[in-house]
Amino acid sequence: VFLLLIGIRLMAVAFALMPKGSARVRAAATGDLPLITLLIPLYREADVLPDLVGAIDRLDYPAGRLDVKLLIEADDAETMQVAQAMQAHRRFDVIPVPPGAPRTKPKALNYGMHFARGDIEAIFDAEDRPARNQLRAAVEAFRTGHRKLAVVQAPLSIHNGRDGWLAAQFEIEYAIHFRVWLPFLARIGAPLALGGTSNYFRRDALIAAGGWDAWNVTEDADIGLRLSRLGYRAAMIAPETDEEAPAKLKPWLNQRTRWMKGYLQTWLVLNRTPFSAARG
Repeated sequence: VFLLLIGIRLMAVAFALMPKGSARVRAAATGDLPLITLLIPLYREADVLPDLVGAIDRLDYPAGRLDVKLLIEADDAETMQVAQAMQAHRRFDVIPVPPGAPRTKPKALNYGMHFARGDIEAIFDAEDRPARNQLRAAVEAFRTGHRKLAVVQAPLSIHNGRDGWLAAQFEIEYAIHFRVWLPFLARIGAPLALGGTSNYFRRDALIAAGGWDAWNVTEDADIGLRLSRLGYRAAMIAPETDEEAPAKLKPWLNQRTRWMKGYLQTWLVLNRTPFSAARG
């Protein structure tokens, strides 16, 4: 088994080193661009909300074809006040997420999905800084991809790798994961345990999968594997999203603990029906 895993990883490296075609994104006419909903869950993000709005403004996508939902927890008065001060409601839909258990990102996404108008639904976190052409690249991937393509993942790139040893290791890990491993899995049609942000979903596929599991703390991995079990496929695109890695031990440990808990949770849920999971 160990040798098999090493062989698979070497194949992934070889695939990453193969010459690729041009990464240029063909610009579609504005009238042909689909409506995209951006679902952005926010909790205690008042400090970064102005930067987030600036990142959305810089996207190379017509404002009239964007349906932006700021999903703010109803009791997060500080973030709501900043949104009101910026008059975000004039351009975006500011949606208070009702209180109640569980207070999780997937619960907020499921709530926001009821208000979404786009045929494509994209997930972003407050600290994300997506490349300007990322949305157009996602649209092109759906147009030219497999007929069962349900989700497109953009690479996540760490921009603060010089903040310390932990952040530097995080930067290396993300580079391997999003530039080597996930593209290889997508190329061979394998399931993808998605990253937690910069995912673009076909709305009809999300509905078929039942949306996100509100109780799963790694809802990204869970939804990627459930879509695969339903026969859907995933793909990668080139334009990346800049993210900030935890540079101190405590937040890093909290994050890793949550990931391990969520992966175990996902494994247990999928293996309630192991033969269906294996067929997917």
